[in-house]
Amino acid sequence: MPHPSILNNMDCYQFPKQKVLCDNEPYSSELLRTLLETAYASSPAFNGYLKIAGDECSLLFLFFFNGAPYAAGRYADSKPVCYTIQEFGGQLARSAKESMTLSLCETDPVLLKSMLLFLQEEPAVKAPVSLLDFEYVVRQIGEAGANAMIALCRDKKINFFFFNDGKGALSHYADPTYERPEGMTVEEEILLYAFRPGKKVQAYIFRDMITSMEEDSTRLDKESLYNLLTVGYLKNRRREKSEIPLETSIGRVENLRQEPKLQSVMLSVESGPLQGERITVTLPCTIGRKDCDLILDDRLISRRHAELKMVQNELVIEDLASTNGTRVNSRSVTRKQLASNDLISIGPANIRISLE
Repeated sequence: MPHPSILNNMDCYQFPKQKVLCDNEPYSSELLRTLLETAYASSPAFNGYLKIAGDECSLLFLFFFNGAPYAAGRYADSKPVCYTIQEFGGQLARSAKESMTLSLCETDPVLLKSMLLFLQEEPAVKAPVSLLDFEYVVRQIGEAGANAMIALCRDKKINFFFFNDGKGALSHYADPTYERPEGMTVEEEILLYAFRPGKKVQAYIFRDMITSMEEDSTRLDKESLYNLLTVGYLKNRRREKSEIPLETSIGRVENLRQEPKLQSVMLSVESGPLQGERITVTLPCTIGRKDCDLILDDRLISRRHAELKMVQNELVIEDLASTNGTRVNSRSVTRKQLASNDLISIGPANIRISLE
């Protein structure tokens, strides 16, 4: 019979694994040391992650790049949290080990980048696929000719689709039951997976491709890292390897551009289509029935009804000559500067603005 800690973690969120060197083995300090030795001693240099699964499906990740620790993160309660490596070590040292499991997975640089984006950055768009014109989103990425990453989560399985210069480059699946179709482009794959019958699919769309190496990683040789993870403090020792930005390695695959962060806004739909949904959208954002960033399927809403955008560092909504007009706080507007908590009315939909 499997160890109780393994059974407890079978229901957790799953991420792509690629080459699995250790899979959900019960935690022990001896196994932890062995896995760290594997990560530091691998040839060629190890790229991948150490995953520690604990109570209530809390997942801790320690990422390695070029054979050395690079960054850390946590995924719990369906939310990513960016950790420093010292915070990661402190969290692990304080946690009860009886229910923990350890995994070590080797990845290519693109999957490593995708996981870092998911845990470190706020997505440009976060919404169920059913609320988006998803074919338009994929087409828009291609027309922009920029780098992007889309994560699709179905039944607690998080899958990544990477775009290089607007073209689908690589896909990484966490779903072990899904058979990747042969002969399809990444663009075709992502649409096929998004619209499979069954459970709801949540989409996370990333267009800001910057990830960060933790400054404290420069102090960590193998013994220092083991000490940090087991007792929660760090001796002042430095690893000898030169630091190489992750983007340098990934650039061999897809030549990432460092772009400024995109502005986004949180929308809470209080009535009408999508009632009860909370959606993060990138600006500018068109709202309407078709070929828009946010789809509101109602006959009282025009095909392209209104647009949210930044004008001189202020959030503005502009009516796009819609048939039934746009209102802000019950007043008809053609163009209006918005503040947090303003209520936009488009047809039967009432949308509350939240500025982050």
